[in-house]
Amino acid sequence: MFISKFESVDGNPNAQQVEDWAEEFFHNLLTVMNTFFSYVEVAEAVERMSAIPFGDVIREQLEGESDKIIEIAINKVDELLEMELEFMRAYVEEK
Repeated sequence: MFISKFESVDGNPNAQQVEDWAEEFFHNLLTVMNTFFSYVEVAEAVERMSAIPFGDVIREQLEGESDKIIEIAINKVDELLEMELEFMRAYVEEK
């Protein structure tokens, strides 16, 4: 029997709880990636980060959770990723 990591009310997942998990997960991934990307130019780091299949990583981490939970998490990570990439692109353009 699978027990969800997240609370739900009337079958609807607690979206805030899922988004909080996704944000923490994404920032933990960034910490690991920053270690590797510190050895390459920012433009190359942007290119490499853009190629990472974050949706697949989220699906793997949330295996067994409902499609709705996975969708919420992927949307949040996509939003955070785009903000991070925009920041990095702005840095590259300033140089």
